[in-house]
Amino acid sequence: RPADFASQFPAQVTVAATWDRDLIYDRAVALDAEFKGKGIHVMLGPVTGGPLGRSPLGGRNWEGFSAEPLSSINSYLSVKGTQDQGVATFHETYLLSFAEAVRAGSGSIMYSYNRVNGTHSCQDDFTLNKILKGELDFQGYVMSDWYAQWTDEASALGGMDMSMPGTDSWDSALVSLVKNGSVPSARIDDMVHRILTPYYALGQDNDYPAADHYKVIRTIGEDSATLLKNVRTNGGGLPLKKSKFLAVSGQDAGANPNGLWYCGVFNQCPTGNLYTVNPEGTDNPNPHYESWPRFCTSAKESVPKVRILGSFAPYIVTTLEGIQARAKADATQVNWMLNDLDLDTANLDATVADTSIVFTYAYQVEGLDRDNITSWSNGDDLANTVAAQCNDTIVVIHSGQQVLMESWIDNPDITAAVFAYYPGRETGNAIANVLYGEVNPSGKLPFTIGKSLSDYPSNGTATGNSSYPHVVFEEGNLIDYRWFDANDITPCFEFGFGLWLVEYLASCTMHVFIYFFSYTTFSYSGLKVKSTPGKPTDGVQLTNEPFDGNATLYDVAYTVTATTKNTGSLSGCEVAQLYLSYPTSQTKQPLRSLRGFDKLCLNKGQTKTATFKLRQKDCAVWNVVRQTWTIPKGEFTVHVGSSSRALPLNTTFTV
Repeated sequence: RPADFASQFPAQVTVAATWDRDLIYDRAVALDAEFKGKGIHVMLGPVTGGPLGRSPLGGRNWEGFSAEPLSSINSYLSVKGTQDQGVATFHETYLLSFAEAVRAGSGSIMYSYNRVNGTHSCQDDFTLNKILKGELDFQGYVMSDWYAQWTDEASALGGMDMSMPGTDSWDSALVSLVKNGSVPSARIDDMVHRILTPYYALGQDNDYPAADHYKVIRTIGEDSATLLKNVRTNGGGLPLKKSKFLAVSGQDAGANPNGLWYCGVFNQCPTGNLYTVNPEGTDNPNPHYESWPRFCTSAKESVPKVRILGSFAPYIVTTLEGIQARAKADATQVNWMLNDLDLDTANLDATVADTSIVFTYAYQVEGLDRDNITSWSNGDDLANTVAAQCNDTIVVIHSGQQVLMESWIDNPDITAAVFAYYPGRETGNAIANVLYGEVNPSGKLPFTIGKSLSDYPSNGTATGNSSYPHVVFEEGNLIDYRWFDANDITPCFEFGFGLWLVEYLASCTMHVFIYFFSYTTFSYSGLKVKSTPGKPTDGVQLTNEPFDGNATLYDVAYTVTATTKNTGSLSGCEVAQLYLSYPTSQTKQPLRSLRGFDKLCLNKGQTKTATFKLRQKDCAVWNVVRQTWTIPKGEFTVHVGSSSRALPLNTTFTV
């Protein structure tokens, strides 16, 4: 920071919505190239520990890959791309992504500000030494988040190797601790080795050319777009047809009226096209504080003054610009209204429009959680106001987390809805290509969208003014779709959902039958499970995770295959998803857990085989008594389909 003229990449949750291993890897490669091109040798990413989205109110959920612990695959691919270029709940849900990041050869890991079971993260011997450096055999260094170090001696002995951003905590104090014998000199040697080893091992002492990565950014924006609703019964919906008049409503469609430099993370002014929030490493604003901010425990405490030095991409293609460029080819007149509160103008534009596109958004940012999960800035009213005058209204949502849609999703005059996440600087080109059918949307939701906030666990975030907020993870492994399944809650849109069915009788209220259409259709058949014991096909580094099986924890155990056919009239991509149910003896396990996915792109009429490799760890649970991974005896059920609740194929195998 600052780093002007760097690309504005899509957020992690956006690339997660592509469910595309190649794109996840390519994004990491591109990020790595730009970091090195700027002379930056440590990228503070990917965010491997989540946030997993145990609460939809979490302000930083969009920084993680998914609400599903299998986001560990995304962590593995991101680390690999960069480098190339309760106790049971702790192991089974929250540690998975870290394990995959270590296996991919991560050079450094950052701890955060929170405490773990009452101990500050910077000095937690159990998580840093015993688990990370012991059980996972992590060979790199542990750095603090900015100003997150609390102690000198305890953090040195607890496993921290680097204090950031170079504070005074360890200067003379660390020397004194070594001299008086409190910290062994061997521990200092260990810190040095851990810090320097990845520097040379990853070739960070060599130059790297600059690059422009607009193509991969645009592709992620296109492939992440998730089609939630598409009604073609009245000739409307998507893809857009050639028309005379098109209306675009919502401030999220246009540029910030004060220019690129006006807004940044810390002054929180989400005005204009919300293509990202807290930019991915390359484009962060640079804060200069009179004093570092901290949690206020009294209304009398002063708030530090801030001035912002911008770090921005050279350009941003807004959604309005993307639509205008495409509409020009059709000689379509585009009218726009960029004030969410100006319902009169929105109403007037919609009256004459053949099709209206409403852009809504929700803003999430580092430093605070959300109070609700509704759209910002009058978005729901804007959508319904426009739909009252135009019976072909399309809603596009820019958000990194769930937003409620109950008030408008079943409106018969809203013919389509697209969840676009935070797609980066090519947002306008990407969404225009999706709306006009230049690309077939293939994104799938990386989280569950409920009908109300009460659908989610109630203890998700700490509230009140406590200096030491405390949250008990009472739900255990049951986060997101697992919670909905366990409590038999019908969501608005389930985890892994993205339209492809020709006729899908569903709606948020489940009492109005709406016919949803995708751009093409797919069918599933021929599910097979075969025992195929074999060594891991991935991974750079081994771990020391305990396992009582005859093989190693990451060995392949089974190969699952299923046939996927494009039964529609257009080419398209489908994400086949595998979910696993454990033997009935495992009463604390979720009803189903995602254990694999395979994105297949097929021409019309083409058939391909979706292949999933189930590892020993995918079938294992954490034995709290014996403190080891173990595979329970009994019957496992394999489910394959297009989402967590659309699983037409089922079979079993017995251990």
